[in-house]
Amino acid sequence: MKIEVLGMGCPKCRAAKKLIEEVIRDLLVNAEVVAVSDIDEIVDRGVMATPAVFVDGELKSAGRVPSKDEIKGWISTGSGDLEMTDRKIEESCACLYYLQGQAKMIKKKASLYRVKCKGCGREFLSNTEKEYCFDCEKKRG
Repeated sequence: MKIEVLGMGCPKCRAAKKLIEEVIRDLLVNAEVVAVSDIDEIVDRGVMATPAVFVDGELKSAGRVPSKDEIKGWISTGSGDLEMTDRKIEESCACLYYLQGQAKMIKKKASLYRVKCKGCGREFLSNTEKEYCFDCEKKRG
């Protein structure tokens, strides 16, 4: 069994991992607990709130530290799927703010602008918003 805790390492993410390890020790279960802090992997999995817990690749919890009883249910029966209708996300951890900042950086404006020169009328691409092409700027001196 592989249990993954996704998050950037804030107190809630560490608490979730520690709690899962305690339950595994108490139940004497052979399971691997992995902390995943790679931002690309977290985003690729569609996680919008951390800590998130995956058991054998299946999302079980997101945005909160799960209870011991929930974790025992996931481990002993393999059930206990995430149902967001009856589970609310607790106050966001620091990881969520970091992920939101990263997502904003990914969706930044295009780096090239299509510009029409006011001098000669030629269209060109530029990495800055300009009014004149290089040749016309040179002529204007």
